[in-house]
Amino acid sequence: MKITKFEQSDFDKLEVFKSKAWPLADKEHYGENMPKFFNDKFTLVTEEDEKIIGYITVVCDSGVGQIEPLMVDPDKKGQGIGSQLLQEAENLAKDKGIHKLWLETGKDWKAKDFYLKHGYAIRTELSNHIGGHTFVLMDKII
Repeated sequence: MKITKFEQSDFDKLEVFKSKAWPLADKEHYGENMPKFFNDKFTLVTEEDEKIIGYITVVCDSGVGQIEPLMVDPDKKGQGIGSQLLQEAENLAKDKGIHKLWLETGKDWKAKDFYLKHGYAIRTELSNHIGGHTFVLMDKII
């Protein structure tokens, strides 16, 4: 046995391995109640005078969506743009078969309070995370 760095030229070999290994692992983990596996990603934008003033991206993976990120023009904050984007993203995610959304944000950031206000719950703290800062992992069943 030897460990080597994966090279793109070995892609086909890896795909053959994955096609054999994953069905067995999935059956072991999920039994007969196999989730519908799918990947998708969408971005919603808010525009004013043909300029983007806010956006949200959701990466969907097998029934769970990760918000990464939601951003609003600093000059437009406090006008409900973020709330509208989040609500529309939740609606679209639900239509796509997503049952839960999650995100990471800074523990002391205003964004944490925004998500709490919209029904997201803090699940854990991620200390010494991005840039050495403490983050929180939040989620919401939609």
